[in-house]
Amino acid sequence: MAAAAGSSVSMRAKPETVEKVCAIVKKQLALSPETVVTGESKFLALGADSLDTVEIVMGLEEEFDISVEEESAQSIATVQDAADLIEKLVEKKSA
Repeated sequence: MAAAAGSSVSMRAKPETVEKVCAIVKKQLALSPETVVTGESKFLALGADSLDTVEIVMGLEEEFDISVEEESAQSIATVQDAADLIEKLVEKKSA
């Protein structure tokens, strides 16, 4: 019997969080409005270098009032990775 969709061990971020991250990524990378950014979008594929990624993380920290450790920031490759990490940190902060 196949596992139900979304029953993976890792927590998936809420769609609103993913949308906010997409918006921040588009703004930080100065992407055109036509550029499609989704949870599966890889920062590298969108043209981000390591400095851009640092700036994206800083933008996310500001937007969500969280602090991302450097080693966590280095593990972020996609919009979904960032959104999942944000929700984990926000949850931890409010606990």
